[in-house]
Amino acid sequence: MAVYKPARLSRGGKIGVVAPAGCVDDEWLSAGVQGLRAEGFEVELAPGIYDRKGYLAGDDEKRAREVEGFFCRRDLDAIFCARGGFGSVQLLPHLTSRVQLQPKIFAGYSDITILLNWFLQRCGMVTFHAPMVGMEFARGLTQRSRDHLWGTLTGERWRWKIAVGEIIRSGRVEAEMLGGCLSVLVTTLGTPYEIDTRSKLLFLEDVGEKPYRVERMLTHLRMAGKLEGLAGLVFGDFTQCDGEGSRDVRGIICELFGQAPYPVVMGIPAGHGEENLALPFGVKMALDGNAGTLSLIESPVG
Repeated sequence: MAVYKPARLSRGGKIGVVAPAGCVDDEWLSAGVQGLRAEGFEVELAPGIYDRKGYLAGDDEKRAREVEGFFCRRDLDAIFCARGGFGSVQLLPHLTSRVQLQPKIFAGYSDITILLNWFLQRCGMVTFHAPMVGMEFARGLTQRSRDHLWGTLTGERWRWKIAVGEIIRSGRVEAEMLGGCLSVLVTTLGTPYEIDTRSKLLFLEDVGEKPYRVERMLTHLRMAGKLEGLAGLVFGDFTQCDGEGSRDVRGIICELFGQAPYPVVMGIPAGHGEENLALPFGVKMALDGNAGTLSLIESPVG
């Protein structure tokens, strides 16, 4: 399938904000919207963004209609997600090919992992694993995260290189990236929405998972064949994933992938950690497991 790049984001453009998953905290969302406006963008909230259905941001079909509706809006230049939580997977049966007709910058992470990969694999649309409005934008981005995000989305910095924390397996490859939150990706296995990792750079991160759970999920991916035929493997932050014994996440990754037939690195500052550098999914990147770098070598915006 051909991959379609969204138009680059220009200062003064309009960003739509949606809540595809968990319900949104009013104060955090307001703070995040102020952060976007301070960057020079107009902001429009989805009509039902404050809806509540327990821990969900309203009815699943309505959430899907609002996401799809924003994709069909010609006056919106990008769609940012308010937060993760749970619920993105519930939208998939309700989304139609109308999304594919209007590629836009779509940004989020955590539970939004489901949509990032679905839009890429089923709609052929470049997506962005990136900060969210009611999370990082509310707290305030670090200067590096801020420069990295806007440089990537505006096309002003479509070539960049970031250092990894540790090399697990050396080698150099060029491939498209996909992935996201490990515990979310695993839930798609055995469904029509499972991730296709063949010949890809697989990015994985997570938060609040004990080491034994991380190992269980990585084993699940391996047994499902998702760790075979990769171009490379990139681990981001595993925040609050400390265990009570000597078998930690780093040790598990080294044991499982120390002899992998592709480059493996860990420590990319992306995900649920203190810094969340934006990563485009669906365009060519270079993973250098010799020099310890991840580089963007193809513009993700048109």
